[in-house]
Amino acid sequence: GTHSTKTISEVSGTGRKPWQQRGLGQARHGTLRGPQFQGGSTMHGPKPRSHAIKLNKKVRRLGLKIALSARAAEGKLHVFEDLEVPTHKTKNIVNYVNQMENTKKVLLVDGSPINDNLKLATQNLHYVNGLNVYSILLHDTLVMSRDAVDRIVERMRTPINR
Repeated sequence: GTHSTKTISEVSGTGRKPWQQRGLGQARHGTLRGPQFQGGSTMHGPKPRSHAIKLNKKVRRLGLKIALSARAAEGKLHVFEDLEVPTHKTKNIVNYVNQMENTKKVLLVDGSPINDNLKLATQNLHYVNGLNVYSILLHDTLVMSRDAVDRIVERMRTPINR
């Protein structure tokens, strides 16, 4: 939200009273910077602000649990002991993804610190992202390590329906 209008204190102009209070038959005014004058301010106009929506922690956990459970029920959740790759070549990861049937977008999740080979092999693939509910719903297949599943279960304090 970067939209902004000027208030009466931000509009350029004088602070002098435009005409005397009484005797002219005109309405009383203290400044020409008011919103009723041409070139004046905008009252109650937009100001820069954050449009972010805050969700409660329990709601976020529930969304993650439901998304993971849905992927597990569809059979689109693959859990491996570890996500070790022999080399740092991207074509190896692409070949693994192509061997999976009905897979267009894959989300790789590793719980432990990512080793260098996996990081180098996946750094220029657009289907490797972080774990959140939106990314789970956006990708059609989820590949996780056993350590990642254990960490998620520990963080959510509730088991995933497997």
